[in-house]
Amino acid sequence: MARYSTESDLTLLRKYASTAKMGIVEIGVLDGETTKEMGLVSKVPIYGIDPIIPDSMNRSLIGSVELITRHMAFYKDFHFFKNYSHDVAKDWKYKFDFIWLDGDHTYEAVKTDFNDWIPMLELNGFFALHDVFPNVEGFKGWPGPRRLYDEIKNLPNLKQTDLCNSMVVFQKIA
Repeated sequence: MARYSTESDLTLLRKYASTAKMGIVEIGVLDGETTKEMGLVSKVPIYGIDPIIPDSMNRSLIGSVELITRHMAFYKDFHFFKNYSHDVAKDWKYKFDFIWLDGDHTYEAVKTDFNDWIPMLELNGFFALHDVFPNVEGFKGWPGPRRLYDEIKNLPNLKQTDLCNSMVVFQKIA
């Protein structure tokens, strides 16, 4: 099980990853544990993006390319971008219909990820936003994702499809 997601979160993540027909983008790979969970149920390209720097909310937490490589060695269509998501977005050319936003959790960064990536998400595709709410294990959620959720939950081009523990999932409907 991934260290920073509950089993309920992972079940929901696997549910949406298994329905992807074009591709999956994960922003915030850390060590590849949630990436592996998606890879276990997916048959599409998975694109992981992480600059491998100290975590925005816990400076002692930093990802590892070695662990990402080890976790995803079984998945032949995994592509890792060791870079900031806003830089990768500038030249993006791959189709995807599921995105997992779990990168920098400051409001400015999560808003930038939303603004950069959701327009590229295929119509009727899904995006999951992590660390929005408190969960049963005592985590309180982060203010950045929560503020973004409050701003987007009633947008006419999005439909909330699931909410579980600390994550929420939307479908792009227009």
